Amino acid sequence: MKNKLIMLFKTLSIIIAVSLILISCETTELDLQDSPNVVSPASADPQQLLNNVQLKFVEALAYNEDNEDGLNVRASEFVRMQHLFGAYAGPFSLSSGRLDDVWENLYRETLRDISILVPLSEKRELKGFTAVAKIMRSWTYVYLVDAFGDVPLSEALQGNENPNPNADDGQSIYNEILLELDSAIALLNGDNVVMPADLIYQGSKTNWLKAARTLKLKMYAQMRLIGDFKDEINALISDGLIENAVEDFEFKYSTVDDATGDSRHPYYSLNYDSDGSDDYLNSHYVNLLLKSKGFKDPRLRYYFYRQTTVIPTGDNLKCDGKPQYTYCYLGDLYWTRDHGDEDGVPPDQLLRSTYGLYPVGGAFDDDSFKAVNTNAGAGAGGAGIFPMMTSFYVDFLLAESALMAGTNGDPKTLLEEAIRGSFDKVLNFAPSQVNASFAATSTEVDNYVNHIMSAYDTAANNEEKLDIIMQEYYIALWGNGIEAWNNYRRTGMPSDLSDHVATSGDFPRSLLYPAAVVNTNSSISQKKVSTKVFWDKNNANLD
Repeated sequence: MKNKLIMLFKTLSIIIAVSLILISCETTELDLQDSPNVVSPASADPQQLLNNVQLKFVEALAYNEDNEDGLNVRASEFVRMQHLFGAYAGPFSLSSGRLDDVWENLYRETLRDISILVPLSEKRELKGFTAVAKIMRSWTYVYLVDAFGDVPLSEALQGNENPNPNADDGQSIYNEILLELDSAIALLNGDNVVMPADLIYQGSKTNWLKAARTLKLKMYAQMRLIGDFKDEINALISDGLIENAVEDFEFKYSTVDDATGDSRHPYYSLNYDSDGSDDYLNSHYVNLLLKSKGFKDPRLRYYFYRQTTVIPTGDNLKCDGKPQYTYCYLGDLYWTRDHGDEDGVPPDQLLRSTYGLYPVGGAFDDDSFKAVNTNAGAGAGGAGIFPMMTSFYVDFLLAESALMAGTNGDPKTLLEEAIRGSFDKVLNFAPSQVNASFAATSTEVDNYVNHIMSAYDTAANNEEKLDIIMQEYYIALWGNGIEAWNNYRRTGMPSDLSDHVATSGDFPRSLLYPAAVVNTNSSISQKKVSTKVFWDKNNANLD
């Protein structure tokens, strides 16, 4: 399967070329001009369209570069999973000009190609293609609503017929997406279903069915504060959700970096090159695994990698002695930065701690302390994953739902299953890269689980129990800051996130609209980052 994936990635340049022909002339507007070069949908290849849909969808989420970043980068910065340089809405983090590529990848690429693919596959009676396209459209719109709030749907993608589409209300979009998912599920449950050889599930009808139901679970969980969805969630549990690692909704990267493109995990590409690591790890997040429980989290060496035996001092530790810093230097050779630290950047790319083996395909920390540029293809060579929804994410959502909404299942049992699921995933990721002398043991895992279960038993009320669930979910979400941001906005938990060390500004309850949208679409005006999405009824003052 890995060889097949690499071959698919090697066709990336061809796929993109085809998609550019299919789309239209260059413009950053949401709705495109009609082009005389557009190939008739009747002559399009549904497999190539679907490949481009999935590639651009994941790029919008996971891309990590110095200026134009994916949704995951912004969200991870907000919730202390990735270092935030300065204010939330600042020149080095969230600005409308830095969101153009996200919007373009989701609308001009993903949704535009889906709008061609669905009628094409329906005409050719390719039910599996139609169903997968509808599920991908559903995931795309849920991410758009969760990130931006109100966005165009009913008037979107009409080209010259409507160059200024209005934004639909987020809740109405959710309602329509739930119906779209039901339509996709019905197609997959029908007869004569031809499945595509897609990049996520390689054509598994069973897995796509579970991904569709699990997206519905995620949506109902997001809406917990605005309605009672107990019966709907119980029905989804009964029908079957993502429940093991084989069914995880994730994108797998390869080690290929050649003339056809770089198909490695984007965090690996940015941090394991000749210049060294571009990103700083966030002190609060690293400390959660290093010291917060009084013992080291067994996932510590899998998540983070240390490059040096040198202790930071002087210009490499400008926070030293400043009272506003919670951590400054964590010790144990972890070079990190506190939330919002915007002091100048010294030439420490080959000193600062960076991403490890899971999930970016980097190096396992075995106390070798080699710089990330010491050899090509360090660690797993970038053959990581972007986890959008895993089986243990599902267990955490079900634990929250059982505790707070009374859905089926025991929240404590679900919490333990979620934690153990995280350990199973992380500790068995690219095992050939793990030095057995430093690998986590089953005893360490059991001790960790027992520690959390004891804390859960002694929690005074459901709010404290929920805080434990959200804290453990937060730790298990390494590699996916989007869901952590969703959880934090919905619950205000984890409740102990570190303070911003400077002037933070309002915590983002939604993203700004991209500059290219507000500058070209007269129907959409810019909003404040304090504007909540429809399901965010949490009155806590987040920071």
